[in-house]
Amino acid sequence: MRAIVPVPGAAGANPVAGAEARLREVVAEVTRLDAEIESLSEALGDFARRWERAVSAAYADLSAAERLVRRLQALEQGLTGLAATLRAGDPQRSRRPIRRARRARRRAAEASEETDDRDADAAPPSQPPPAEDPAPEVLPAEVALKRLYRRLARVLHPDLAQDDGERARLGDLMARANAAYAKGDLTALEVMAEKVGAGEPPGELSEEERRAHLERRIATLERIAASLARERARLERSDTHRLRAEALRREAEGEDFLAAARADAEAEAVAAYEDALARLARLAKAAREVGRARSIAMKEIQRRGPTGARRAFDPLEEAELVRVGAARLERSRATPRARELARTLEDRAAAAPAEVGLTLLAYFAEDAAGRPPDALADAAGWSLRWDRLRENWPGAADLPRTLARLPSWLAVGARRHGDDVLAGVQLADAELAAGVRIALEHADVAAIARDVLAALGPDLACEGCGAQGPGVHLHRTRGLDELNGIACASCGRIARSYWRYGEADGLEALAPHALRLGVVAEATAQLAGTAIGFQMLPSEREALTAAQLRRRFAELYLAPYEAGVDAAAVGVAEGKDLLAPSAHVGPKARLRFSLAADAGTTAEELLELLRARIERRFRP
Repeated sequence: MRAIVPVPGAAGANPVAGAEARLREVVAEVTRLDAEIESLSEALGDFARRWERAVSAAYADLSAAERLVRRLQALEQGLTGLAATLRAGDPQRSRRPIRRARRARRRAAEASEETDDRDADAAPPSQPPPAEDPAPEVLPAEVALKRLYRRLARVLHPDLAQDDGERARLGDLMARANAAYAKGDLTALEVMAEKVGAGEPPGELSEEERRAHLERRIATLERIAASLARERARLERSDTHRLRAEALRREAEGEDFLAAARADAEAEAVAAYEDALARLARLAKAAREVGRARSIAMKEIQRRGPTGARRAFDPLEEAELVRVGAARLERSRATPRARELARTLEDRAAAAPAEVGLTLLAYFAEDAAGRPPDALADAAGWSLRWDRLRENWPGAADLPRTLARLPSWLAVGARRHGDDVLAGVQLADAELAAGVRIALEHADVAAIARDVLAALGPDLACEGCGAQGPGVHLHRTRGLDELNGIACASCGRIARSYWRYGEADGLEALAPHALRLGVVAEATAQLAGTAIGFQMLPSEREALTAAQLRRRFAELYLAPYEAGVDAAAVGVAEGKDLLAPSAHVGPKARLRFSLAADAGTTAEELLELLRARIERRFRP
């Protein structure tokens, strides 16, 4: 605030005149400061709104990316520490280190939250700084004069008197008010108003009263001016003012400061998301190390001999970092949380298909037992499949940005399936898998699930029709033998056939979903009472004829196992009626393979022959 000095000359000879001069200066100072603050606040508010429109989304994206990186970093460190604990020695005695590690992870999570708070404080403001309590209003002299005169007139008007004496007194006071108003004597009106308000007789205004009143008013206005000066200084120290000043400087040099700030934030966010993808790949490696360390530790327990009635301690059971994976066979119970998730997925299938699609990806990766489909084996595969799927979901973000804003029922974490430990996007709790299974019965969720499941096949270039993209896994046949195949999603041509030995996992474990959802279709026919299934694309199943079904049986059984039966001797019957080769095979038809009388064998003998030769394939 500018220093206020007395007016020389007349002010020294006349204290009242000096006080009036100081009052005018203070009023002018308050008016100037008030105008400056109003102008500066308006300018900062306008800049804050421009910043909000131009830059806030980029900074919010950057903040989400950095939170994701910190989360992945903490999870990788936790898994690495857990693996080191398991390798350190006797797992029976490793409870204490694991509990210490658990406490350390909690502290790290709290520190991460504090870092988020600090980041929020350090981020450029999206709103102008809040104003302090407003200073009392300082009116222009002519406005204040008129307003005060009207207030006195409402109180002192003679018409308000109850008797002649009161009328004479009020008339005298009103005359004084009129005279002061006519001369523009604001001080006289203010003193009169104070005395009337206090119930004192106004009397004549002495010079000393006038000077004292002026001094009080000057002191009040000086406090107001000091408050306004502090408010102006606070606005000038704000981040918004600093950024605006930099923007004005850059714009004077021909640069677009807001565009440059947005580009910098976007570039930094891109780098952070790339870092997150790289850390996601490292996370999977860290999880595998935990699985290997656990297997070694548990074998060491077994090597030392039986533990009697005591159960061998499994350190992962107390490691909050690794949860138990959803068991594929435990499908009978659905908790209230799981049922709530089912309702949520059904409600959001139309409005938020990407959110439902990511949930289904996480579910299929977990429901594929100990090995997710090869398409989801690493971070690059997740990213590629997600990019393909989101083309059909307008507004869906890329994978790292999606992971930075996961819904509450999903998490980036680790889970145990048997002896294996896997990490990546997963359901927040194993019990939620039952809710996804319920939701899959809903038509809108099932439609998204078909797209997701179809995207999990291995990439191929069809030699038949030339189409490129994910192939469709199907069981070329199952029941008597089990032959897996990868087919072109466009024409159905088989690109690869293979047998799988041992328990199904990966893409093969999801085959029941593919059949139930209609990604593949199946035709079933019995041979001597044994049902044999043949899977194919739904379009092939709709056009299937008896001759085509017989051809598949001959191709997959008669020829490879050298059954010695001519394919022409095999017929397809529905009930007791033999179907013509061109007859269409309906989806609900109860079919069986029959052999002609001159086939040289019976259906029962052919079944036993095929079984024997299939079994021989498994022998060394």
